[in-house]
Amino acid sequence: MRELLEAGYEPIFHDCSYGFRRGRSAHDALRSLNRVLFRGEVIWILEIDVESFFDSIDRKMFVEMLQERVVDGSLLRLVGTCLHVGIFDGDESSEPDDGTVQGSVLSPVLSNIYLHHVLDGWFERDVMPRIRGRARLIRYADDAVIGFEYEADAWKVLEALRKRFERYGLRLHPEKTRVVPFARPDRTRTSGKARATFDFLGFTHDWRRTRSGRWMPWIKTRTARFRRFIATVADGCRSHRHEPVKEQHTALKRRIAGHFNYFGVNGNMSCLRRVLRACTVVWFKWMNRRSQRASKTWTEFNELLRRHLLPRASVRVQVW
Repeated sequence: MRELLEAGYEPIFHDCSYGFRRGRSAHDALRSLNRVLFRGEVIWILEIDVESFFDSIDRKMFVEMLQERVVDGSLLRLVGTCLHVGIFDGDESSEPDDGTVQGSVLSPVLSNIYLHHVLDGWFERDVMPRIRGRARLIRYADDAVIGFEYEADAWKVLEALRKRFERYGLRLHPEKTRVVPFARPDRTRTSGKARATFDFLGFTHDWRRTRSGRWMPWIKTRTARFRRFIATVADGCRSHRHEPVKEQHTALKRRIAGHFNYFGVNGNMSCLRRVLRACTVVWFKWMNRRSQRASKTWTEFNELLRRHLLPRASVRVQVW
């Protein structure tokens, strides 16, 4: 079903959509955003955050959307069955009245279809002809930003977007959805960092001054994502502290490598080093709580790290 829906909708999806599409990734969305900011095409950012998106999809409206493109009645009935499938939470089961099942292989393509109608197509068809300056939408699943040339356009679209989403059962987060000024700082500024920032795809975006004196759009790991990852590592080290060191090392190395594969982008080296240091401290802490015997010293632990190397902090993906 997923392959059939992808084959039917991929030709009509807009270029602004990057989430869960073949040949496209979150890093491609970051590259596109970086190019727009670097060229100065937009200087106002509308940061969009949808509350409980996967749980808020209106199933009746979604089926009506599908009927515009899918004429096979049996396929429509199968999609309807998947939308109403129950969810097991431990020993209890439930059948929500709205939304799609998170974790289902079908949910990503269904969410793309829904937002293609609600956001992407509406933005290209109705918004672009009615605003004064340039604008650019970049979306990855339910995480999206819209850049504008003029502030008035940004506030105008935000108000229209609230009404548009409410019509389709969606709600913008009142605090996380905001308009941010993001113009390139003047060259006379001497500080190394600009004030305005916004979050997108787990990264905080800001302006940084290079060694040559130029201001460049910069990205770093979002603080909330950094803390959540370290908390996950700490929980894993605590839960498996009694296992053999080799198995602990393999699990920890896999976690760190996965984090670096996504967040290891240009300009984010300082955050990667912080992650590596924090993971080392966490592992040292829980290695010393395996028993009541004397704890390892840092000298002994560093010797262990030389035998069980952790991944090095390095740039894995070039976004500019």
